[in-house]
Amino acid sequence: MSYNRRSTQVRQKQIADAARKLIIKYGSEHVTAKKIAEEIGISEGAIYRHFKSKRDILSLLIDNIEEKLNEDIEKSKLTARTPLERLDAILKSHLSTVEKRRGVSFQVIAEIVSLGDKRLNTKVSETINRYILRLRDLLAEGVATGEVRADIDLEAAATLLFGMVQALVNIWALANYSFEAEERYQPIWNIFRQSVIKT
Repeated sequence: MSYNRRSTQVRQKQIADAARKLIIKYGSEHVTAKKIAEEIGISEGAIYRHFKSKRDILSLLIDNIEEKLNEDIEKSKLTARTPLERLDAILKSHLSTVEKRRGVSFQVIAEIVSLGDKRLNTKVSETINRYILRLRDLLAEGVATGEVRADIDLEAAATLLFGMVQALVNIWALANYSFEAEERYQPIWNIFRQSVIKT
């Protein structure tokens, strides 16, 4: 990879990260090229060398969020043995201190949706659907290994998992991250686990 290509990717990542921080601090409607430039310490013109519009910046941010969600799914293979243990590890990773510092992905998604941009909303919808399918596939593995009940609607259960984390993240953000998300998560996970586990 050439130096110019690498430096372009680094700058684009800086711009996307700055947009993420601004969304968490002020909301997506306040994400402007001027504010992003100030956050990074570059000129406004430098932003437009990498992106044509705010939509393009937010589109890259959605790609980065999907990458992070997928990283959490892949990482779970290293720390958990069974499909349900993997799901637990994935969701805990979404609620980690590291994710709090980054600006919670699920909160950023909600803010982007609030803008009402049809193209961005379609992209977010596709991202979420792919994520839910990956959760569903893990639940299906659980059925295959005899860990998860065979009579549950796997897509509905995966959607419930997504909604569970989305709701907890919203409450966490509204409380200014003033409580340990994992502590609130654990009893919710226990209820979900009991409802799907094969006994």
